[in-house]
Amino acid sequence: MNIELNQFLQTLSQAFTLLLPITFAGLSLIICMRKNWLAKLDIPLDGGIKLGGEPLIGKSKSVRSLVIYLVVATLVTMLLNSLAQESDLVAPVYLNNPLILGPAITLCYLAGEIVNSFVKRRLRIATSGHALTSLGARVQSITDNIDGIISSGLLFIFVYKLSTEILMTAFVLSVFIHLSTDALMRKLKLKRK
Repeated sequence: MNIELNQFLQTLSQAFTLLLPITFAGLSLIICMRKNWLAKLDIPLDGGIKLGGEPLIGKSKSVRSLVIYLVVATLVTMLLNSLAQESDLVAPVYLNNPLILGPAITLCYLAGEIVNSFVKRRLRIATSGHALTSLGARVQSITDNIDGIISSGLLFIFVYKLSTEILMTAFVLSVFIHLSTDALMRKLKLKRK
């Protein structure tokens, strides 16, 4: 029984560490938005280009978010790389080069969000803050909360061959964390309800 509990706690811990680079990057972005730091970098990644009268991906995907995510996620990945050398409580993926892994996690995560935004604009689907029905808002909230999670999860599956058990645990944890940061952004009026 003790061995099973230890194995469960190790899996839970390793899954949790998978979420730390993006979680800390997201929290850093919230702080920067709240304090209006680096606001000059609020340049849409799509450069304001429109396709069919709609923004290519929209203004919420900005240079500021890209820079903050890349820097913070890479720094967190570097720290986890150091910890992974000495502890099996950190996901073994962090034994890889953090200067490659950190940006890879970030770019995959943001790619999922960008694809979601691009598809929503092409289908003229309102954001969850502008959905016409509560069901529409819920569906949008779910897709907004799992887009980056799925795309970064694909990186862990296909490139880093992480175990399914750790990934599934991380997925469940990530949904709760993402919903919490979303609620925080709404409370701070950084995101529409």
